[in-house]
Amino acid sequence: MMKVIIVEDETNAIKNLKALLSEIDISISVIASLQTVNEAVDWIENNPSVDLAFFDIHLSDGLSFEIFEKTEVKFPVVFTTAYNQYALRAFKVNSIDYVLKPIKKRELAESIDKYRFLKQNFSSQNEMLLPTLKSLSAEINQPYKKTLLVKKYDGFIPVLISDFAFFQVSNTIVYGNTFNKERFVIDETLDNLEKQLSPSVFFRANRQFIVSKNAIKEASFYFNRRFVLKIYPTSDESIIISKAKVAEFKEWLVK
Repeated sequence: MMKVIIVEDETNAIKNLKALLSEIDISISVIASLQTVNEAVDWIENNPSVDLAFFDIHLSDGLSFEIFEKTEVKFPVVFTTAYNQYALRAFKVNSIDYVLKPIKKRELAESIDKYRFLKQNFSSQNEMLLPTLKSLSAEINQPYKKTLLVKKYDGFIPVLISDFAFFQVSNTIVYGNTFNKERFVIDETLDNLEKQLSPSVFFRANRQFIVSKNAIKEASFYFNRRFVLKIYPTSDESIIISKAKVAEFKEWLVK
């Protein structure tokens, strides 16, 4: 029997993960579901070690990385997160996997397979884990930009990030569109800009658009199980959420 714990602060996410694990392997037993950093630390210090754990990165009282700073974690961990802009490749080098939310059965099964393959070598790899997690914790906790320099006439002016309704790339030029219906040229790629914006406020809808939650008035079903957004101010092109990102978008929208 594989003994597993889940550290996650959303009830529905816990239920979903338990159901998927049961479908993948009935020998997997979830022996505890913990919802905070402090609860996880207390449980780890007062219970026998488990085979594997699933840690959501963002918990109600902090980041799950803090668990490693407060107590010794002797078991491998698969991190779960709704956002992929964090430096997730760093988990790989320490034999620690990650799964993007919404969690898919195939990807979860791959993580289980990876654990089984690497468990013989986990102890030596785990010694390198804490420095990496501290680095990632600092990266995630770094403040996102509050002001953006935009081109105007022959120079630049500062504009508050909160003033932007959406960002759009057109003919390789990135534009920032404000709630006041102003349009500015942004001297950044859309990919670089995405990393500077708070993921709780802005969503990468597709390759062309990043949209503010405050601009979204409605999300309607569209052809082939996609969503089309109704925003204010309006865009000159339709903003389509792909089928692959619909579940992630819905989860983000209610956070």
